[in-house]
Amino acid sequence: MIELSVALVVAGLLSWASFSAYETVSQQQQIERGRAQAQQLQSILRAFALRNGRLPCPDTNAVATGYESLTAGACSSGNQLGWFPYVSVGLEIPTQELRARYAVFRAANADVLQDADLAVSKERTGDSVGEANYLDVTDLIAALVNASALTLSTARAYLTGDGGAAGAIDCASNAVMPAAYWVVVPLQDRDNDGSRLDPPHTMTSLCAASPSAPLRFTSDDVVVAESPAQLAGWLRASLP
Repeated sequence: MIELSVALVVAGLLSWASFSAYETVSQQQQIERGRAQAQQLQSILRAFALRNGRLPCPDTNAVATGYESLTAGACSSGNQLGWFPYVSVGLEIPTQELRARYAVFRAANADVLQDADLAVSKERTGDSVGEANYLDVTDLIAALVNASALTLSTARAYLTGDGGAAGAIDCASNAVMPAAYWVVVPLQDRDNDGSRLDPPHTMTSLCAASPSAPLRFTSDDVVVAESPAQLAGWLRASLP
């Protein structure tokens, strides 16, 4: 009986260890899928910006349709936050656990030379209709430069800290930098609050954690983002 009891205990421990290892591997695989998805979306955003001279408009439908929410062909005023517009950029809508939230920096100005609305294509560099650079990526770069000069505002897309060098992950007390865009790929509901978005992310907040923030026990959301200056630098480097 003693030998049988010992054997059962050992078998139980081995079974528990095997299950724990499986869970760990499964979670890591899901995180890697989330990271791959986020990096793909970043590449798509950059390509879209190069091609269209603007960033995509968010999909503001309650249930993601995959299309930009446009009014008369343009991104309506105040539309800064929603689902990533997968179909509009040439992608299929992914499964729910990989469906991303998306925010874009918008600061319209009646003076086109000061305009920083990144979701609208607008001539900001003085080119005329028919000229080679009319309504192209150089106008988006001008808007990004204007956005970089603005005072950080929590009324537009922004990033909080990373829990390390950039300070606390706290949208209310530690707004760190504006974001030309951010993309959050939520995976599991790690904090069991009924939402796959984990703190500090919510369905209505323009704040995202820094992409350098490590994945934590209570949050496995994967973030990619660029400041206006970072995106402007990448676009300049990509020009022919």
